[in-house]
Amino acid sequence: MATKGTKVSARESKARPTSADRPLFDDFLPHLIARLAYQLNGDLIEKLRREGINITRWRILAVLSMGDGITIKEIIDRAMVQQSALSRALMRMEKENFVRRVMRAGDARCVEVYLTERGRALFKALNVVVRRREQRLLQGLSPAQIDEAFALIRQLIRNMT
Repeated sequence: MATKGTKVSARESKARPTSADRPLFDDFLPHLIARLAYQLNGDLIEKLRREGINITRWRILAVLSMGDGITIKEIIDRAMVQQSALSRALMRMEKENFVRRVMRAGDARCVEVYLTERGRALFKALNVVVRRREQRLLQGLSPAQIDEAFALIRQLIRNMT
């Protein structure tokens, strides 16, 4: 390390670049997260397409699998879907008997969405594929590292809300 009055060697100056000096796509966390998501979704999209499902519809199925009577607002928040896209997807999924929509008792302004038996069966079949991808992603990590990874990602999400 250089001391006061001495020059910093080229090797030392490259060891700790400032965030402004780092190459944007090589060492930029938002890009790495997006890249990981792209890789995770890549071949999954094709597998879902064979079942007539796209990523939006998969996310809706996944949210609805969490419990009965999920509201439109909850689906939007959890599935990261715009309301217009959600409305179109739910209409189609209802026609295909994957979901059913029901007005909330006592509050006609609120619609609750439920998986049908057909929707639940489709989710279970596709979830096997998704969980295999998750196992591949976490391969080589210890249980403690997996817990730390989930905690870190959840903290990053909280930081952005």
